[in-house]
Amino acid sequence: MVPVAASDTADSEFRTHRVAPIQRRERAAVATMLAEAFRDDELSRWIYADHASRMRWVRADFRLRLAQHAPDRQSFVTDDLSGAAVWATPGHWKGHTRGQLRALPALWRVIVNQERIGPIQRELDRRHPAVPHLYLALLGVAAGRRREGIGGALLAPTLVEADERRLPAYVEAGSTEAAEFYGRLGFDLHGEVRLRGAPTVYLMWREPA
Repeated sequence: MVPVAASDTADSEFRTHRVAPIQRRERAAVATMLAEAFRDDELSRWIYADHASRMRWVRADFRLRLAQHAPDRQSFVTDDLSGAAVWATPGHWKGHTRGQLRALPALWRVIVNQERIGPIQRELDRRHPAVPHLYLALLGVAAGRRREGIGGALLAPTLVEADERRLPAYVEAGSTEAAEFYGRLGFDLHGEVRLRGAPTVYLMWREPA
């Protein structure tokens, strides 16, 4: 599944919202919230051709991602469940094996949508940086809660760690709005992925401050 991101206004102080690590018991609720956050996402709608089952597939995919990246302990949610961020640690941007073993229920989704998922995912994988980095696999903010600094607050813990550990960070933004948001947090445009008929994916790279 292509990593895409909902946008929000950057909060330079990162103190306006309380965030905490996502607990296993919260994953189903977080996946549901994220699916709703991406309801109108152009890239998601293109990948799934706006199929009637798109929301169910996206929700299952997000729940899978939460499991895949849980061992990294870099996934955060706000205390009011208004947004969530999922990061991967260096060398684990495709997720951990124990999470990938849970991918079987998503097999039908992949087969049905392989015509679109396959080409764009292969191109993103081909261009994924080889340098050790922290990878933002997913960021979503509830539609009615955007532009409140939630996105910045969710990313703050890992970006602070990135600076302390002198690690770069990487994200694939699925819209110009998302790319502009990441730009305000210190990410620079690293490249673009353009497939015929598909929304442009912006490859964003952040050097440690």
